[in-house]
Amino acid sequence: MALHMIKLVVGVDDLDQFLEIQRNSVFDYNGVPANPVWTRFKAKRADEILNGGSIYRVIKNKIQCRQKVIGFEMVETAEKGTQCMIVVDPDIIQTYSTPRRPFQGWRYFEEGAVPKDRGLYLGGNQREEIEPELEKQLRESGLL
Repeated sequence: MALHMIKLVVGVDDLDQFLEIQRNSVFDYNGVPANPVWTRFKAKRADEILNGGSIYRVIKNKIQCRQKVIGFEMVETAEKGTQCMIVVDPDIIQTYSTPRRPFQGWRYFEEGAVPKDRGLYLGGNQREEIEPELEKQLRESGLL
């Protein structure tokens, strides 16, 4: 069972804006495209996360997507000193929106708590949002 992380995306209004930011921050990581996610401390359970884990992103109080974690690097920066760069795959996998209260930093996110995937997010408001009441009924019926 994979271990995941969850982290807020601050200052972003929707998934399209997040996708645009991610597209503009792609860099080469050992020969593969990647995006950085900055935090202060490296996860103590990094090896477990690297074994198939993802970082789930909270946008506007909802878990909306995830990206596969492909590395952790400690980097010395002039502005903030030593920082941990969580290296993620640039592909954004949209998840079913799940409410989540704000928190600081990041948290571990166990496999049993993660929302289901909707598929690769390509942008352009390509969403399949379900009305909250209908989604609740579908979940209760076992269809989601």
